[in-house]
Amino acid sequence: MVERDDYATIRDRIIGLSHTHGLRCDWFENTRRQRFLLLWDVEGRVVARAIVPLYPKETPHLVDSLERGLAHLFGDDWLEDR
Repeated sequence: MVERDDYATIRDRIIGLSHTHGLRCDWFENTRRQRFLLLWDVEGRVVARAIVPLYPKETPHLVDSLERGLAHLFGDDWLEDR
């Protein structure tokens, strides 16, 4: 199972799935506690926007929201290892 309380693990999972699905990731510092993520398709269209918490253990509701928000691209429970 992916460590839901570790930013680096969540980030790496997003990057890996994005590459598998032919998407490009752009990360922006939103605040000191979170990053804003844009996912682009090969035609240059933004297909998803998300907030990724830097301290997921402190904000598990943001991790849940992130998982739901990217499910249309990566499938339900994409944050779980298979």
